[in-house]
Amino acid sequence: MKVQTVTGLVAVEEIQLADGHGHVWIDPPDGLPPSLRLELKDDKAITAELKSFKNAGGSAIVDCQPGGCGRNANMLVRLAEETGVHLTATTGFHLEKYYPDDYWLWSAAETAAADYFVAELTGGLAEAASVLPTTLKVGYEGGLEGQSRVLMEAAAEAARQTGALLLFHTEQGKNVESLPLFFDRRGVTLERLYLCHMDKRPDYGLHRELAQAGVLLGYDTFYRPKYRPEQGVWPLLRHMVEAELADHIAIGLDFAQASMWRHFGGHPGLMALPDQIVPRLQAEGIDDSAIAKLAGQNVARYLARKDEEDDHSEDTNRTI
Repeated sequence: MKVQTVTGLVAVEEIQLADGHGHVWIDPPDGLPPSLRLELKDDKAITAELKSFKNAGGSAIVDCQPGGCGRNANMLVRLAEETGVHLTATTGFHLEKYYPDDYWLWSAAETAAADYFVAELTGGLAEAASVLPTTLKVGYEGGLEGQSRVLMEAAAEAARQTGALLLFHTEQGKNVESLPLFFDRRGVTLERLYLCHMDKRPDYGLHRELAQAGVLLGYDTFYRPKYRPEQGVWPLLRHMVEAELADHIAIGLDFAQASMWRHFGGHPGLMALPDQIVPRLQAEGIDDSAIAKLAGQNVARYLARKDEEDDHSEDTNRTI
């Protein structure tokens, strides 16, 4: 199997240590309030950071910035070529608050939105036709109504047509229980769902059921004191590994703020994944095979689009 990156296809085996939920370049649209203007657009600082990440053993970053709210695929290509880090891009949509008031997607019909997602997934991104996205992002605040439902219906149709992985921004895991049935009923296998920020809701029973159903769970609160990682993500990780569910977890950093990048003068930097998180996993007694899955191999496996024959062989009836 192969993973689509911004510079072409790479074998799953080439992705060893990966930030499973990252933000490499963000150039936010005009008109947003200062509190929502997350910016990452100093190419020198970003290049230096990516090179440090690469030198520390990092091989890939899953970029989670969709079109209309800061994505620049041309910059992702340039940064990948200059640093040797495999970068992926995404189509789809984030939360409405990150867009200008008049952004077309928030009044689009389901068919128009689905056509847009499919066009980017199969024909290239709007700003860089040579770049195919790897994921389809869904900004999910926990509700299945209004325009959010319209866009989720469109995302389901696009994923069904293309086999793309659906990558969800969840609001602390709110109402994620509704997602497996919603997408299963629309012909999307649960192995195509990647629910991010789930460690903000460290409900072990819920995580166990989602993982057993085939969903990929994203954990990324390691450097967010607000979510008490010592009481949240770390015990949760131990429980999931002990339950032999390490195949369904992807570790990410989600550093969308320059203050978290070392070469912007912040802390801890992308090197935290190889230099701090991996050694901590080892200190927790997690074996090397499980660590390799958590820190890169799982997300690479889920990112790989499966052919039609593979899809038909999967069990599509697993729900929670």
